[in-house]
Amino acid sequence: MIWRGQGRTHKGRRAANEDALVCRDGEGLWAVIDGMGGHEAGDLAANMVRESLETLSLGGGITHRLVAVETALQTANHAIRHHAAINMRSKPMGATVVVLLVYRGEAAVMWAGDSRLYRYDGEALAMLTRDHTPVQALVDAGQLDEQQAMSHPRANVIYQAVGIGEKLKLDQIRFEPQARERFLLTSDGIHSVLAVTDLAALMRHRVSESGVLKAALDRGSKDNVTAVLVAADTEE
Repeated sequence: MIWRGQGRTHKGRRAANEDALVCRDGEGLWAVIDGMGGHEAGDLAANMVRESLETLSLGGGITHRLVAVETALQTANHAIRHHAAINMRSKPMGATVVVLLVYRGEAAVMWAGDSRLYRYDGEALAMLTRDHTPVQALVDAGQLDEQQAMSHPRANVIYQAVGIGEKLKLDQIRFEPQARERFLLTSDGIHSVLAVTDLAALMRHRVSESGVLKAALDRGSKDNVTAVLVAADTEE
């Protein structure tokens, strides 16, 4: 069974696009990246992360692939920090990232920041990642619901991202993907305006990645918007 992904990114209402994406169907790797630090810094950081994921060598089982992805992201973390120190007087720059890996009946997600991975099983949509944000901590503690979190004044504050700290901290989850399932990776330009119920409705109607972007922009997203949809090719 082969898994295939389709992705699209758009600057939305911003002057420039600081998002990026990766689709490596043949090797079972997909990613969404959201740059931070302003136009030039955010765009550069996102592309440094993108290049690290596009060029890394993938081999072995899912464990080896996770190690390869983490190594690539740690290298990007160092490169971004070095560039900021040399060329930007250490002005903050970085990128959030979410990476989905699928290989021979096993899957894993690795992430830093608030780029997300959702799993749709044909009936319900579940968020597999947990945002590295103070607002997510309030949600986990039961102090905010999803709608309150989306409109919270500190919703854009994150505490983990590639390039932000000397040592990059990454979370990961491993699971078994089912053929009927589909996966959605998003930048916060999407999920800052579309709740889980909204995204579930889009998945239920088999809206394309372009349709996901359109839905977010129609809802008033003011950020760059990026989505990648991954599904099993059952004809293979």
